[in-house]
Amino acid sequence: MFQEGNSTINARKEILIEQRNQLADRIKEMQSTLDRLDKKIDGYEEKMLAKEEELKNKNN
Repeated sequence: MFQEGNSTINARKEILIEQRNQLADRIKEMQSTLDRLDKKIDGYEEKMLAKEEELKNKNN
């Protein structure tokens, strides 16, 4: 398209905008996945701390 000259400027811009939008959507999806994983990790940490406390109480 670049070689076709200025008549394709709008079309090239639209392609870039579409690619940007697709990338933004992927980033949102990835951030959502990262947030879910963080919550799961936090849940496991809480369970581990509770289990450690339980074991401490049994040993005392």
